[in-house]
Amino acid sequence: MIRYYVKRALMGSALIVGILMVTYLLVYIAPGDPAHVWAGKPRGPRATEAIELARKELGLDQPLHIQIATFMARFLTGDWGVSIAFKQPIINVILKSFKATAELLLFSYAIAIPLGLVLGIFMALRRGSKADLLLKLTSSMFISIPRFWLALIVVLVFYFIGFQSLGRLDPRYSLELREVTGFYLLDSLLILRPDIFLDVLTRLIAPSLIIAVYPVFSIAKYVRYNLSERFYEDYVIEAVSLGISRGSVLARYALRGIIPAVVQLAGINFVYSFVETTIVELVFMREGVGRVLVEGMLRSDYPLIIATLFIVSLILLVVNTAADILQKRLDPRVTI
Repeated sequence: MIRYYVKRALMGSALIVGILMVTYLLVYIAPGDPAHVWAGKPRGPRATEAIELARKELGLDQPLHIQIATFMARFLTGDWGVSIAFKQPIINVILKSFKATAELLLFSYAIAIPLGLVLGIFMALRRGSKADLLLKLTSSMFISIPRFWLALIVVLVFYFIGFQSLGRLDPRYSLELREVTGFYLLDSLLILRPDIFLDVLTRLIAPSLIIAVYPVFSIAKYVRYNLSERFYEDYVIEAVSLGISRGSVLARYALRGIIPAVVQLAGINFVYSFVETTIVELVFMREGVGRVLVEGMLRSDYPLIIATLFIVSLILLVVNTAADILQKRLDPRVTI
């Protein structure tokens, strides 16, 4: 395991450095001028002078290889600079946005994993029935539907039934909510404000359901097919012949054998869901990584874009590694 940790750490470090360099190059050749934004989009006879001064402040007057070397040295030592778009330290902008995204993702997976397991078990126990066929068709349909399109439909439906789903918090509560952890659901409970808790919860349900769609049905399909095969294994048949109850056979024998693979599948789905979340956040007008990336791209805020993509890559790498390790812990037969 120690060799595995060292190997993944070295591979992850190389991958992250490569992502930083490629991202910097892509942002460098992208249209837009960060110096123009940093200078306040000046006009008039002294606009060129102001832009050139901003270019020197940002280090954009240096050759590309020096820019990359300087950027990498500063970035890897924790000096991420100030956001051009938000005029704040980049680390502050990213922390706030990632807390909002993490709250949405964690709530979504708190729904997705149990629901996916339940649906998968139901389909396996009813395999070949009309209910099983209907759920298989439904899962294939929902996995294929673009998430942004589904999010737009849900926004319209909730609007017509009078259910508030846009935003993260009612503006009238913005001054009353004291941030402790940055997770509004938890913070509202800590300050004993059930009214704020209900407002945050109602605005969290709709986008969470959209994000949960893919992991719910992908886990359900995986559990359905693999659990159905487990029912014909010798150890399951023998357990049934010994008179062990159906529930015990399912929980202690059949289902236990597929849980490690479900953990790995959830980790893989998390990567996909993280990308989906940025789109869903924009549709539901929520704070989060999606808003930060869009603002950064619109204002040519290349330090913020690179830092955000760096954190995203780091989180996805850690999640996948943790899923592999947990799978190994649950099933010693797995080699990693």
